[in-house]
Amino acid sequence: MPKPLDLGRLQKFEPSGPVPERSEAGVGTQPVSDRSDRWPSREPVADGQISIKGPLSTIRRFKAMCKDDRRTYADMLGILMDAFEKGNVK
Repeated sequence: MPKPLDLGRLQKFEPSGPVPERSEAGVGTQPVSDRSDRWPSREPVADGQISIKGPLSTIRRFKAMCKDDRRTYADMLGILMDAFEKGNVK
């Protein structure tokens, strides 16, 4: 027959008090930031996807531009859009 479950033992895993304060040296007077010391969020990243139809020469040129500058397509698209909005693109 199995042993009965002792729920009282779970109390040692509960937080014992408020979060201690830290500074660069490890102990200090400034409160711990809510977001900087935690594990990264497990929420999914809000990414999207688009498909662009156009002349093959333009697609190849864009891919070559990204490869030469070692950037992702999304990063390069952002750079080009920013330049366009600033009026730097002819």
